[in-house]
Amino acid sequence: MDCAVYLDGVREETDRDPETLDDTLADLSGQDFLWIGVSDPTHEEMERLGGALGLHPLAIEDTLSPHQRPRVDRFSDHLFLSLRIVSYSDDDITTSEVNICLGHHYVLTVRHGGPQLSVARRRAELVPDRLRQGPIAAVHAVVDAIVDRYEDVAAELVTDVEEVESSVFSADRTRDSARIYRLKRETLEFRHAVAPLRDPILRFAQVADPEDLRPYFRDIGDHLQRALDAIDSIDSLLSNALNAHLAQLSVQQNEDMRKLTAGATLFAIPTAVAGIYGMNFEHMPELTWTYGYPACLAAMGGACLYVYRRFKKSGWL
Repeated sequence: MDCAVYLDGVREETDRDPETLDDTLADLSGQDFLWIGVSDPTHEEMERLGGALGLHPLAIEDTLSPHQRPRVDRFSDHLFLSLRIVSYSDDDITTSEVNICLGHHYVLTVRHGGPQLSVARRRAELVPDRLRQGPIAAVHAVVDAIVDRYEDVAAELVTDVEEVESSVFSADRTRDSARIYRLKRETLEFRHAVAPLRDPILRFAQVADPEDLRPYFRDIGDHLQRALDAIDSIDSLLSNALNAHLAQLSVQQNEDMRKLTAGATLFAIPTAVAGIYGMNFEHMPELTWTYGYPACLAAMGGACLYVYRRFKKSGWL
């Protein structure tokens, strides 16, 4: 738990006991606020925090549920914002959840897994002029840090998609379909984490108070839109790569079938001749001829050579 009061944008340490938080809030005025950050709280801990901050029971319940859809809910005297942190490694998208409760003089962030938010807090503390705008400035700092990760993840996905494209169009035979399907599934999960956040951020950009923070939320909206555009582009590239891969597999299978057919034809010629002379009839041509055996072999070899050259010329071999 990280708990501090920001007076005129400057951090001041405070008592972290939930029983004293209501007294701390009573002493705040103007744009001063309390910023509390907790990770994976228990039900009892969240009940104590929610009671001290006066959170709605549904808000407390939602903060304890780590599978919320990104959204914004308005209660009587505070807002509830849920969003996802996205990480990417080895073709695998991992999402964790951050729930934010925004009141007149407080911000509560509840993180369920994923990387810590202390970096976003420290970065915000370097700009006290912005924190003087009130608790919504802390919300901006957290959301901005999370959305910046979206663009980083999108860039990593693009790199892997380009690697898949190079593999698909290489001269070597590859088995990329499984990886393409995996990347498409991870891209879909990425979209589910990012897309629902667009409308809430746009509303913040329109109604954020004070108005000085609205351009900053519009900037987050721009970053979010770039991430969504990148997701659309990645999905399109993966679809094209999959179609190209399947087309190449079809061409390769046709080539294999032609080679098998040509090979079977080459073997059919001597097999047919040998089968005729293996019928063991008494009266057959060339049975008593001294040069019949080598002549038969020469005829089979010549026929096979002729057929081979025809197949080679037509591209079947």
